[in-house]
Amino acid sequence: MVLPGTGANSNVSLDEVGQVVSSTSAPFGKGYNPRVNYKEMLMSRNLLESAATSLSMDVKSFGRPKVRLTEQTSILNVEISASSAKLAEQKAWALFNALQEQLKFLRADEVSRRDESIKAVLDQYRERLNIARNNITDFQQRSLLVSKDQLTQHIGTLANLKEQIVITKAEIGRSEYYVTQLSVDLGVSPSMAGQAFALQSDGEFRAYLSELTESSSQLSEYRSRWDEGHPKVKAELARFEQSKQALRTRSEGLVGPHAAHAFQTMDLESNPNRAQLFADLISAFAAKKGIEAKRSELENSAQLLSEKIKIYAREAAELDRLEREFDLAEAVFTSAAARLEASKADVFASYPVIQLMTPPSLAIHSTSPKKSIAIAAALAAMIFLTMGMLMVNKRREIVSAILQKPE
Repeated sequence: MVLPGTGANSNVSLDEVGQVVSSTSAPFGKGYNPRVNYKEMLMSRNLLESAATSLSMDVKSFGRPKVRLTEQTSILNVEISASSAKLAEQKAWALFNALQEQLKFLRADEVSRRDESIKAVLDQYRERLNIARNNITDFQQRSLLVSKDQLTQHIGTLANLKEQIVITKAEIGRSEYYVTQLSVDLGVSPSMAGQAFALQSDGEFRAYLSELTESSSQLSEYRSRWDEGHPKVKAELARFEQSKQALRTRSEGLVGPHAAHAFQTMDLESNPNRAQLFADLISAFAAKKGIEAKRSELENSAQLLSEKIKIYAREAAELDRLEREFDLAEAVFTSAAARLEASKADVFASYPVIQLMTPPSLAIHSTSPKKSIAIAAALAAMIFLTMGMLMVNKRREIVSAILQKPE
């Protein structure tokens, strides 16, 4: 029998998990020779009993084999004798099969014991993995942050808000410059322009304004003709004051006090271009106020989002720590499970495979008794028998020669 002298290696890579390396070293390590183990197994009583039982024999009748280890090789030479060549061959096969069964049992027992120990450790790793997973679930349930993608999205949203704030500030500056310059050119503020439109669009105010204008013109004409005491001057002056009071009362009701005097001379209806400029001023001022409101809302949103990001950042750090613990527990568990599966294929680590280099041979000639030994034994027996017969025939002369005293 021969033992192969090389080991086996296997490498398994798991995507996003890790790598499992399984290696079986050569059986002939430093200070270790499995041939000696196999020799002791071949000489052991339980293996001999198993081989003898397969041939319906007892251990004494089966006998003990002779095992020789050839130096500088991995060969075991096994010899066993019997009363016939056929029986010797059967005993050799029975011994080989019993050795294989014994090795199979020892390998299975080793794998079973190894599996039990690894499974016990694997249960601990599984428990740690479940605890790490539950920690992440509990954290996600009690926190605002569910995944780290939320923080990334909020940071992107905040950057977008800040960019919009910068744009709106630029638009506000442009609108403010336009409104200011137009107000200077027209000599009115946006609020006054709005009041002018409100008054000019009111029919009653326009009627009072027309009445006041007509009365003022008539009063000037009468004064050019008569003095203040003339009845027509007095009547027209009373009409003028009444129209002025009515105009003031109507304007105060529409846009507030002290507004009628500012718009008595503003006839927007008779000047369409000026009216359009007033409309542009009011529109630009309204747009400016809208952009300012938009900027205010953007700044409030950015402030709230910034505060939320601070909370998310703390929670993201905690979530990242929990996920690292989970990844570590998962990697350890997966690696242990992979080693468990890989160890099942490594059944020849402690008991390397053994091959039958030469099958048990059927002896052509018997090894005992040998003819040369039989002839030599017969010759020796004849010599000793002849010497014995001569000694019997000459015993008296020999005895006399021994007992005769010297003179």
